Amino acid sequence: MTKRKTTQKRIIVWDLPSRVFHWILAVAFTVSAYSAFQDKYGDYAAIHLWSGFTILTLVCWRILWGLVGSETSRFKSFLKSPKTALHYARMLLHSKTYSSIGHNPLGGYSVLLMLFLLLVQAALGLFASDGMFFKGPLAGYASAYTSDITELHEVLGYILFAVVGVHLLVILFYQISKKTNLVLPMLSGKKSVSNDVQQPHTRSAFFALLLLIIVGAVLYFQVF
Repeated sequence: MTKRKTTQKRIIVWDLPSRVFHWILAVAFTVSAYSAFQDKYGDYAAIHLWSGFTILTLVCWRILWGLVGSETSRFKSFLKSPKTALHYARMLLHSKTYSSIGHNPLGGYSVLLMLFLLLVQAALGLFASDGMFFKGPLAGYASAYTSDITELHEVLGYILFAVVGVHLLVILFYQISKKTNLVLPMLSGKKSVSNDVQQPHTRSAFFALLLLIIVGAVLYFQVF
């Protein structure tokens, strides 16, 4: 008696806007982090400012996209209960499998954490000033607390380094231990799934671009 083979197909898991967001955010964060340690030259202050503003715009867009965007990008699709997340963690420890199209329960919370930290970090940068080369566009509104805000901005920067480091280690863990490539789907958007899994609903890239332009314009005229 022959075993019935499970047929698979490739579907779009991550839409183009989500993928572009992910990689531009990675570049913007890298540029922002690098420029933060080069402020003694002065020329990097503008780079740090605009990379930070880019991060702020992207994160605000991603929050809206998590509400009105494609199915797998919406918060309601991957934010599960803490109980479910703990159950998933136990399954990882026991090398058991968990079927998920987009983010797994732990990954959903990591996305939420990173968005929150980046949003706070970028917002603090608007009010921060080192008194020499860098001055946030809104620093004048919080002059009495500038030193505290700047110090918190720096501390949160190191916390973000740690969070990003853990993120990279998790990707490596899945590649080595689970034989699961998390990077490739974020490049191609596609993932192999069981034949009975339906294609998630996606929103148009034009709608995402329009939303980004609106978010960027609103933030620009509010900040500068």
